[in-house]
Amino acid sequence: MVKLLGQLRTLSPTRAIMGRLFLWFWATFIVTSLLAIWGSRLFFEDLQVVPIKPREIAAMTLVIDRMQFRRFNNMSLPNILARNSRGVRGRLVAVNLSDKRLISGGGPPLRDNDKEDLLRLVEQTSPIAVKRGAFKVLGPVFFERDNARYALFTVKLEMPEKQTPPIVLFLSIALITTTLLSWLFAKSLTNPILHIQGSAKRLASGDWQTRVGKAAKRLDELGHLARDFNKMAEQLESMWGSQKRLLADVSHELRSPLARLQMALGLAHQQNVDPETLARVEREADRMEALISQLLTLSRAEAGEATMQKHVLSRVLNDVFTDAAFEAANMNKQMSIEDIPQKTVVIDSMMFCRAVENVLRNAIRHSKLVTQVTFSEDAHHWYVHITDDGDGLSNEECERIFSPFYRATLARERESGGVGLGLSIAKAAVELHHGRINAEPAKHGGLRVTLSFPTSSLPKS
Repeated sequence: MVKLLGQLRTLSPTRAIMGRLFLWFWATFIVTSLLAIWGSRLFFEDLQVVPIKPREIAAMTLVIDRMQFRRFNNMSLPNILARNSRGVRGRLVAVNLSDKRLISGGGPPLRDNDKEDLLRLVEQTSPIAVKRGAFKVLGPVFFERDNARYALFTVKLEMPEKQTPPIVLFLSIALITTTLLSWLFAKSLTNPILHIQGSAKRLASGDWQTRVGKAAKRLDELGHLARDFNKMAEQLESMWGSQKRLLADVSHELRSPLARLQMALGLAHQQNVDPETLARVEREADRMEALISQLLTLSRAEAGEATMQKHVLSRVLNDVFTDAAFEAANMNKQMSIEDIPQKTVVIDSMMFCRAVENVLRNAIRHSKLVTQVTFSEDAHHWYVHITDDGDGLSNEECERIFSPFYRATLARERESGGVGLGLSIAKAAVELHHGRINAEPAKHGGLRVTLSFPTSSLPKS
């Protein structure tokens, strides 16, 4: 039952701003139309004679008989009328025939039209029923009290039992018109919001050239929001470009002092300097060389520099998987590799292999025993799935591990010598092929990384 209620809540149109706007304006129009119809029937319809019901006359005669009871002798006429109004399901009004004074049994003041109708009806010798809008007047029934003669009437609010065809037609037209107008109005408000939302998602995924188009031309608050979003996107694109240029420039500039450092190390070895100190300096120099090499690779991938050629997928990946299996064996771990599809793809072989290799190395490093590689394909993409049986990551970490220099487990990365650039290079290399890479917790523990490439990377036959 709770699950069913939860599903019903997800289907509720009020969960979306367009649904709330549509229901609000639609309900406003419908209520306004109903009030207009009711008001026109209540206040602006002509006086008409309607059939009288025998039980209504019987109820008024019973009131006259009750007035003769002894307990009403010392009670004022307004109080008597108020006490007996429930029996007639309406409001009792008496008219003094001598001075035409109206005596009511409580309730709001009568309208001028109703007073005029009562005064005209006192001349009737037998009871009749008339109706003006929703107000129905029944009478007169004559009685005497305190040496004065009165005409008794019943005034009640009575809506028509059946709607006339024009009213039904009017309601149908109002329903269709208000529904259409409300939907169009709500859509005109929510469409630019949805465009801005889609642009924000693309910007968050790294598409720095994303801009809001039509919504930015509006002159209302949504137009201001769209233009502010475009300004923000321009600033982010500029900042990202500056960061990439800085990264590339620093990497290139570090190459020269690193080369001189390695030359100095060679001279130091020849001069028999302390071997332990030289070994430590040499390790740090090698580490800096690896870092600079990765930074340059990342800069090249993010700059979109690629040489696309036709390659047989099994030949491209064969060396990568052979090296990975050797590395896993040295760590007493295993590789489980599915048969590589025999297909020809259009790729930059070096960047493609770097992407697969970096993901594989990360999986082997963090697996407990087995790392699996599988392949799949659908109508629009072909996939490489790499799954390890390690401790895995949280959903939040799965979204952040492709950021440069991010390390989910800092101590473990230090032990392996990682600097947090391997998966960033893999992401840039995959996007260079117009693909996508994502990570998610595996079903039975560990991490599953999927590299997807569009089928457009396949050569046309």
